Amino acid sequence: MKLLIDAKLTEPPSEISVFRDITLYSTTFLNYDVLLECEEDVKDLYWYWLRNRGAFDYVSDIVKIGSETGITIRQQENADIVLKYLRTEQLQLIINKLRI
Repeated sequence: MKLLIDAKLTEPPSEISVFRDITLYSTTFLNYDVLLECEEDVKDLYWYWLRNRGAFDYVSDIVKIGSETGITIRQQENADIVLKYLRTEQLQLIINKLRI
């Protein structure tokens, strides 16, 4: 199973530690392949951003938006889990939704 996360959710004011916790839990306990979605021309920026913050360990790949299917976490209405930001207060809610 694939978990697709919108790369914009890694940008402030989202908390990078929450992103890392979600990817760690999803990979380790739920056996998801975590994919980050973004436009092709900004792939390298997100890779450097996450790697320099120690948050790329549990991300399998960075893919173009809409190129893969699976469970989605996005800011848009057409996602399985819709969030404006990744915040500590939402972590348990996100984990619970992923476990269903």
